[in-house]
Amino acid sequence: MTPRILRTLLAVITVAILVPLSAAHADISIIGDDEADAFVGTGSLLLPGSMYQQGRGEAADCPGCSWRAILQCEMTTAGSCRGPARLCGVEGQWLRIYVRRPGGPEIDLGAACFGPSGPVRREDAEARLREVVTEVVPALRPVHQPAEGVLPHLPVIFDARQPAGTSTSGHLIVGLPVTLSVKPRWVWKFGDGGSVVSDVPGGRWPDRSVSHSYSRAGAHDVRVWTVWSATYVVDGLGPLVVAEPVLQEARLPLRVGEGRAVLVR
Repeated sequence: MTPRILRTLLAVITVAILVPLSAAHADISIIGDDEADAFVGTGSLLLPGSMYQQGRGEAADCPGCSWRAILQCEMTTAGSCRGPARLCGVEGQWLRIYVRRPGGPEIDLGAACFGPSGPVRREDAEARLREVVTEVVPALRPVHQPAEGVLPHLPVIFDARQPAGTSTSGHLIVGLPVTLSVKPRWVWKFGDGGSVVSDVPGGRWPDRSVSHSYSRAGAHDVRVWTVWSATYVVDGLGPLVVAEPVLQEARLPLRVGEGRAVLVR
């Protein structure tokens, strides 16, 4: 792992800790416009799979956009809604979505059924997805070998005890079917200035994929972060990237003893 990649991963950890929301989607907002029986807002939207795929892609990657959702017919009025709109049910709304990029014309993305709260904001979906990631990923419980009797200049082997690679699961997020994929990366700081970034969790002897040798005796506070990057496919659209990674952190105290000379005859 090059120093440049290591610095980049450490910067990701720092930003994720200090910045709780992605700047890319921080301007997203939504309000109900009772006078016009519509919703208006700014930012990216996750539109249902019944709408055109191209328009859904435009709406999902549009953090600077303004948009409005216009109510096309009243579900509670007999004969007001016709065709596909009748499938929305009493609780649903048949809304037409208009999106405008900064400095551009307003684009009609079509109409579809929505729930009582209107279009789904990407920000809301990803906030819930981050919660789901913390629920589905395994705990971080690192260990080291040898557990005792660590000596200077001899390798210590570390293991995060988590699986490598990408794992996939299905969920219903804010009313939309979502396939979530998460992939871990580990950042180790060994307490003596040494650090490493790894795509594998480490292991037990003789696996030395994550190991470190200390130059002198003393107590060290080893820290490890698991950085879970997530992507998702929502109702057939994607993959989309969850803007902020989910972090786990653990500490592992370690004491390096003094090496002793032994006279052998």
